[in-house]
Amino acid sequence: MEIHLLMIQGTLALSMGLIEKFEGIEEHAYLDSVGNTTICAGLTRYPDGAPVRSGDVCSKPVCKAYLKGMVENEYIPRLKTIPGWDRLGQCRQSVLISFAWNMGPNFYEAKGFETISRVLRDGAKNPETYDEMPAALSLYSMANGTRLEGLVKRRAMEAEIWKGESDGVRNLDCMHDTFLKKAPLPSEWLSEVALRPFKTGETIRVVATDEIPADSHEWVVMEGSGERWAIYKPHWWVRPDHQIEEFDPQKVEIDWDNFDALVSKYLTVGEVLQNDARRKPERGSTEEKALIALGKEFDAIREAWGGPLGITSGYRPEPINRDVGGRAGSFHAKGMALDVYPVGESCAAFYKWIARRWSGGLGEGCARGFVHIDTRDNGQFSARGGLSPCCVWSY
Repeated sequence: MEIHLLMIQGTLALSMGLIEKFEGIEEHAYLDSVGNTTICAGLTRYPDGAPVRSGDVCSKPVCKAYLKGMVENEYIPRLKTIPGWDRLGQCRQSVLISFAWNMGPNFYEAKGFETISRVLRDGAKNPETYDEMPAALSLYSMANGTRLEGLVKRRAMEAEIWKGESDGVRNLDCMHDTFLKKAPLPSEWLSEVALRPFKTGETIRVVATDEIPADSHEWVVMEGSGERWAIYKPHWWVRPDHQIEEFDPQKVEIDWDNFDALVSKYLTVGEVLQNDARRKPERGSTEEKALIALGKEFDAIREAWGGPLGITSGYRPEPINRDVGGRAGSFHAKGMALDVYPVGESCAAFYKWIARRWSGGLGEGCARGFVHIDTRDNGQFSARGGLSPCCVWSY
């Protein structure tokens, strides 16, 4: 229940901010662009159903309370019936709430909303379709047959916010003869029809990923087909879309919108977020600071180990941590944990090596292809060794 409330509160706060930005808060009743008597953030009726009348006055705190109550109790419950709603991040959910506030909460599958309904319906099956949303939103900028400049600008801003959660298309290069799988299991446990073989050097293009916590498999959605397969991550490498710039330790802000940007010398945004734009931390937040500190420790480990290290799990904010099966209170949700594997080397050897050099939380998950590290109790790496992890457990 507590995690569910975190999700609702995050989406609620963002959507209220959008509505207030677009509608404003008017304390005195006025006529809107099409002649309706309106007050607060575009209300033509109060929460009890009574119409707004000329001469009505509401204070800003009362207006905000009306807005919050209506979004929380009337709009979100209706919008949650849209296919794929729970898979959308808070920004995209907030765009739909803003759209619904403007066009009505029952727009999905209603007459006149065929295009946006199709994008939402098909996008729930194949995330590529969500890329059509900005064009779909632009269709709904008219009132009583007249295109309104204010609505044109509103739809453009909603479209930009929507695009901010796009994962884009990622190239995954096969580093070891392997399979795409219909289930995240060892290939020998699956039948031939549940396997699709790939050879070293081949490439797949994916449009979405879903992490499987405490496992080195993940779900990927293939470009073009929308097919969903499980991959064993140590057998694949995510090829950057662009040349990664050299890390600048003096850089003030991390570009969380760019999966190829660096969090530290050896750690990319894509690795930390697992190429999932919904996971972007809030700038200046405790979680962002924890991730930056974690990146410094990761760099120290990477330098001392002397070889590349892959990441099977990074930052998992709530409610995503819960949705993908993570434990409540996970250090991944706090920006303090990574699940790591040595590329092309023995996981068991890496665990034995780091266990003497790491003072934070440590988990031996080599049966599933990774070692868990977290910075609880100010956990740090020491190349000299002689440390004991604060907490050791097995997955």
